[in-house]
Amino acid sequence: MHGHTKGGKLRFGLKLLAPLCISVGLLVTLRVVGPQYLDQQHLSGVLRPLGHWAPLVFVLLLGARPVTLLPGQLFAAVGGILFGTLMGTVYALVGSLLATALIHLLSRRFGRGPMKRLAGHRHDGIQRAARRHGFQVGFLACVNSIIPADVMLAAASATGARFWPLALGAVVGSVPGTLLTTSFGSSLSQGKTWTTVASVGGLLVSLTLGIILGRRLARELTAKGEAEPAASAREAARAPSRRPVLSSELSRGVGA
Repeated sequence: MHGHTKGGKLRFGLKLLAPLCISVGLLVTLRVVGPQYLDQQHLSGVLRPLGHWAPLVFVLLLGARPVTLLPGQLFAAVGGILFGTLMGTVYALVGSLLATALIHLLSRRFGRGPMKRLAGHRHDGIQRAARRHGFQVGFLACVNSIIPADVMLAAASATGARFWPLALGAVVGSVPGTLLTTSFGSSLSQGKTWTTVASVGGLLVSLTLGIILGRRLARELTAKGEAEPAASAREAARAPSRRPVLSSELSRGVGA
C-alpha cells in the first residue's frame, strides 16, 4: 500500500514536471540538430521585417497562450532567444499579465457555475479565501513552475478573486522562473554552454525553493480559510444578543 502511494506520487510529480522538461528538451534538441534555427543573429534577421512591432507581436502571442495550451516556459525561453535575457524577461512578464487577464475574463464568464458544482459545500470558504488573499493565491500559482498555474488562476477567478491582486501576485511569482528561463534561451541561442548549464541548474534550484515556499504558503492560506468561517460564526452568535436591547429601547421610546 505504501509502495503504491509512493508510486502514485512519483507519477504525479513527473506529470507536473513534463511541461518544463519538454520545453527544455525540445530547445536543446533543436540546438543540437539545427543550430541555425536558434542562432540569435539569424532570428534577428528573420524578425527584421517586423521592425519595432516584433516585441508587440511576441507579447500578444504570449497573452493568447492559455487558449493554445502551450507551456509558458517555452514562450519565455523563446523570448530569451529573440530579445536577450533582460528584454525577453520584460516582454514575457507583460505577456503573462495579458494571459492572466484572459484567464480571469474567461473564468468569470464561463467558470462560476462549474466551480460551484465542483467545490460543493466548500465553495463559500474557497470564495472568501480567493477574494481576501488574491495576491497570495496568484503568487502561489506562479512561483513554482510545476504547478498548473493556468488552472489555479482560473479556479481563483471563477470563485471571485479580484483581478489586480491576483494578477500582481502572478507577475511577482513569475519573475524568478521567467528570468532563469529567458537566460537559458539566450545562452542556448548564443552557444554559451556553461551559462546554459548554469541556467538549468538555477531552474532546478528555483523549482525546489518554489516547492518549499509554495507548500508553506498553501498551509497558511488553508489555516486562514479554516479560521475565517469560525470567526464569522462567533460574530453571528454574538449578534442576536444586541437585538433585544435595541428592541426594548425602541419599545420604551414608543411607549413614552
